[in-house]
Amino acid sequence: MNILEEIQNCPVEWKELGEVVEVLDSLRRPITKSQRIPGDIPYYGANGIQDYVKDWIFDGTFILMGEDGSVIKNDNSPILHWVIGKIWVNNHAHILGEVPGCALLKYVYYVLSQTDVSDIVRGTPPKLNQKNLKSIKIPIPPLEIQEKIVQILDKFTDYVTELTSELTSELTSRKKQYSFYRDKLLSFEDEVYQVEWKKLNECLKKGKGTKITASQMKLLHKDGAPIRIFAGGKTYADVNYGDIPDKDIHTEEAIVVKSRGIIDFEYCTEPFSFKNEFWSYSSDNENINLRYIYHYLVHNKEHFQNIANNMQMPQISSNDTEKFKIPVPSLEIQSRIVQVLDNFDMVCNDLNIGLPKEIELRQKQYEYFREKLLTFVAEGEYTDSTVQYSTDKTSLGS
Repeated sequence: MNILEEIQNCPVEWKELGEVVEVLDSLRRPITKSQRIPGDIPYYGANGIQDYVKDWIFDGTFILMGEDGSVIKNDNSPILHWVIGKIWVNNHAHILGEVPGCALLKYVYYVLSQTDVSDIVRGTPPKLNQKNLKSIKIPIPPLEIQEKIVQILDKFTDYVTELTSELTSELTSRKKQYSFYRDKLLSFEDEVYQVEWKKLNECLKKGKGTKITASQMKLLHKDGAPIRIFAGGKTYADVNYGDIPDKDIHTEEAIVVKSRGIIDFEYCTEPFSFKNEFWSYSSDNENINLRYIYHYLVHNKEHFQNIANNMQMPQISSNDTEKFKIPVPSLEIQSRIVQVLDNFDMVCNDLNIGLPKEIELRQKQYEYFREKLLTFVAEGEYTDSTVQYSTDKTSLGS
């Protein structure tokens, strides 16, 4: 018999949270920042660790649940923290301890993590008071079943955590390799091959953008539209032909210079435009590989950011890029450098895309099984009940 079948056939009693955990709120003590003595003990508030202090008021295993401010997530479940060891908690987080022989605290944590509390969160800012907290009804199967549920969900949690760590480490390693080879290839310190230093305006053509506001971009944006308009940071809008003047639409391969705030460069191969405080560069010079120029500019982002940071509002002028000197080797060497750096770019981007997708997939698996294990159907007024169970034959162990 697998665990789902065991749960289906076991008795389940619905109880209020106040019956199955010990609410330790009366022992909380807030301390102002000026009164805190620095140390290594976590000082918790509603949304997690706020500081580290020298002393503690709790030592053990607890569930922390946001009381006011940060109390509810987008899926309407409560803000929770599973903590072990010495901690200090202020009066913005409820603290729940285990009542031996009644319910495993980790089981309660998993149940609460998928409980909709939107109906009992009140006011502005949002508040989940102790009375409403204690009234939350949760299903209590036998301790043996609770233990099995906790074991399975702990394994999934550990797996997702381990996977995230491994993939993040892999991405970090690849980025370090990329930076090393990029710096080597673009430093030209060893003068292995001959280069000619040219100002950017000597080898590229400058392009203008379009006059558009952030609110207009937001209004015009349509997913899948053929023209991308770039603004600062990662902001953009995809628009249709006719939404902006034809003269402002670029169809050539080009580099967009994002000249304000965080200085950056965008490489474009599809129809595009950009806010008119930016500019672009394209090339009709057969001895220039534009992608090579792009890599060199990205390699020197820090140089341009330092210029920008000296301004009252961080920005660079077109003169800062126009007069910037680029080492130009032969077209063959440019192409080889581009090939190496593009390959590294592709690996890093694949990991950047694959990492969140893989983690999201594992998280969805975890949430699916958590729901399977913790979704109970009450009979009558929350008396004995059974688990919602589908016949998908998914095996969670025997």
